[in-house]
Amino acid sequence: MSAILPARHWNMPGPAPAEAASLARTLGLPPIAGQLLTARGFITTDEVTAFLDPSPGRLHRPDSLPDISVATDRVIAALERNEAVCIHGDYDVDGISATALLVTCLERLGGRVGYYLPHRETEGYGLAPNSISFCRELGATLLLTVDCGSSDHDVVLAARSAGIAVVITDHHEPPAQLPEALAVVNPKRPDSAYPFRELAGVGVAFKLAWSILAALGRERTELTDLLDLVGLGTIADVVPMLDENRILARLGVNAIRNTRRLGLKALLTRTGIANRPLSDRDVGFIIAPRLNAAGRVDHARTGVRLLLTNDPAEADRLADRLEQNNRERRRIESRVLDAAIARVEELATDGRRVLVAADTEWPAGVLGLVASRLAERYYRPAFVIGVRDGIGKGSGRSIPGFDLYEALAGCAGQLLAFGGHRQAGGLSIAADRIPQFADALNKRAETLPEELFRPTLDIDAVLNPKELEPDLTEFLRRLEPFGPGNKEPLFAAFGLEVMGIPRRVGNNHLKFRVRSGDGSLPAIAWGRSSNLPDLEPGRPGSLDICFSVDRNPKPGFEAGIIVRDLRTSNGPDQA
Repeated sequence: MSAILPARHWNMPGPAPAEAASLARTLGLPPIAGQLLTARGFITTDEVTAFLDPSPGRLHRPDSLPDISVATDRVIAALERNEAVCIHGDYDVDGISATALLVTCLERLGGRVGYYLPHRETEGYGLAPNSISFCRELGATLLLTVDCGSSDHDVVLAARSAGIAVVITDHHEPPAQLPEALAVVNPKRPDSAYPFRELAGVGVAFKLAWSILAALGRERTELTDLLDLVGLGTIADVVPMLDENRILARLGVNAIRNTRRLGLKALLTRTGIANRPLSDRDVGFIIAPRLNAAGRVDHARTGVRLLLTNDPAEADRLADRLEQNNRERRRIESRVLDAAIARVEELATDGRRVLVAADTEWPAGVLGLVASRLAERYYRPAFVIGVRDGIGKGSGRSIPGFDLYEALAGCAGQLLAFGGHRQAGGLSIAADRIPQFADALNKRAETLPEELFRPTLDIDAVLNPKELEPDLTEFLRRLEPFGPGNKEPLFAAFGLEVMGIPRRVGNNHLKFRVRSGDGSLPAIAWGRSSNLPDLEPGRPGSLDICFSVDRNPKPGFEAGIIVRDLRTSNGPDQA
């Protein structure tokens, strides 16, 4: 194991507040539920009910979004005048689902609609110059963006010069000066009066669809059919699972489970999750990666076609293609990750707080994934850059407490372009400026507290295996969907015994069973095969684990635990 891999500190919870027990009793919940709820800031039964049972009635109406009226009026005018409209999306699941959402909405209203998605490798992120010629071919006089456009001044001006009106819908941090579009609908605008700024790109597109349908008196009949798409993009984009994102994600999971979209149905069947309870984890870790794979190794329009098709044979064919894309993505990601780890290990003695790795052989499609892996592995912000013809294009992923967008803005003098938000970002840079960029990032990071770069696992509660009863598992399901702002509960158990012989699963995973007293549970440890020597079967009290709960076991199987960390036992004081 590398010397720069940080050890994890287990941050144990303090005593549960007095309200925890009474809250659980009043609501008829397991005792530990009160502790989990009060730790999330919920004290009253009304607060808990609103959180556990998110209602569509709590969604904010779109009226207070900036420029929403202008955007709505222009789209309706295009529909009334039979103008062709081009939807310009992005190549990730957020952009793919947002594109499909507005195409679905406008086609049902009788609109003439086409869509354009840039190629990740050859065009990159943002409003693509080639989209203007596509609009000309389509005869489109309105270019409607989703999940992009807030920083694309030049392309917006070029579109206007070509006689094409531009309406931007986006959720990325906008620059100080907005593009000269007809409308820029973005809840992160400083002048926005909208009560929630953390919508995904598909969430903003959904709000525009809502506004259009409401103006035409059709929101009650049409809006519900878009929930599968808005839930898909919201979960995939890992936005904060608070406020209406939580509502949209919860409604979206239910809508995906019962979707009428033939492509989504085919994808659920192909991945083996069509006939079991669906969770946000299934959406985020099974469905989303396959849709994302299209934009990573092929072209994102495959994903849009899958979400829009009404042909069963085409749905099956596209689902197969996405499955093939995903296998190829895994192969490429593994190769680039190994190379990036080797590059980072070469810099181990520098003691750098921000990791920057670049290479001419790394394709754009997996850079964000590899950056995420590095950030998780080393608990440091990480940038991974692919260089072509002297220009580097890269992705960054962060850790809690390190604002990636702010860091990029502070290094703007080193960059050709950048964008993103607190946890993720993208950039373009001249290849010969990469070393200076890395130095500038690290100088900024050196001003931050050292403990920010020390990985911790925030334990919610101590849980003995025999306490994992069905009522607790059901309560944990009600806490879903998880994500930033509503993290999945982590539990700790001390002094466990490993039963039987642990076995390796796949390339790097472990399966085993743990026991404490008369209670035992199956456990899986993803990516922890290196810990096999730590598991001593038949030795009571030998193991401590930090874990989450598998809330959706296969039919006929008992709920088990997903190991997040493990160590030789020295009891709770070791944390």
